[in-house]
Amino acid sequence: MKTFSALILFAVAATAAPAAGSEHQKAKRWMEEVSHTTNPVRLVFLALNIKESLDQALALEPENVDVRLDLVRFYTVTPRVLGGSIDDARAQAAEIARRDPPLGHFALGYIAYREKELGDARRELREAVKTAQAESTRRLALQWLGWLSQESQQYDEAFAAFEELRANYEIGRTAVFCSCRLERAKTALEEFVKTKPRDAAGHYQLALVHEKLGELPGARREIAIAWRLDRTLAGVKEAKRRLIR
Repeated sequence: MKTFSALILFAVAATAAPAAGSEHQKAKRWMEEVSHTTNPVRLVFLALNIKESLDQALALEPENVDVRLDLVRFYTVTPRVLGGSIDDARAQAAEIARRDPPLGHFALGYIAYREKELGDARRELREAVKTAQAESTRRLALQWLGWLSQESQQYDEAFAAFEELRANYEIGRTAVFCSCRLERAKTALEEFVKTKPRDAAGHYQLALVHEKLGELPGARREIAIAWRLDRTLAGVKEAKRRLIR
């Protein structure tokens, strides 16, 4: 999935230190806005502003690896016509590796994952997890290693990553994908919706777990909640039609 709107997926998952400098903060705000607009003209405007702010931030702080990491994100998921470039992304990853080798492994793993080079991505992300001294880098690499393992159906590794992160939603989602560890998934998702009762996706995943366990009353209850919270959520309409007749 190489789309400019994918910037937000990285931004949400990132656990690195807060951005330093007003230009970097400005770029972060532009990146956040990407997730809230589908207007193509606005997206072009945002792309140009993100790139300009990141370039200015890097000129002011060339040793700031967080700025360079955001440039990796930008170059990787942005269309070429708006400034995207895998070569430039890899060049920034190399600069990061000179300053922070574990974060450099993460950056290379991220690029490889986005390019669907899953073997290379797994190797780099594992190395980032293994060598990271900063907890933020380790958690970031674990998150993406978990997602990669979901996609490649390496479910044991996905569970291990998300259990270490205590990522209850992703534990549940992984179980839905593999139809395994469903009791663990039910516990994890129940904890998730208890802390985030208005999260439609959490209720939807919990409904799917109940359904797979043959617990139809629970499945119907959770899908009704998910439907009430967000009728546009992918899959919820079909699940409601299937479970509530």
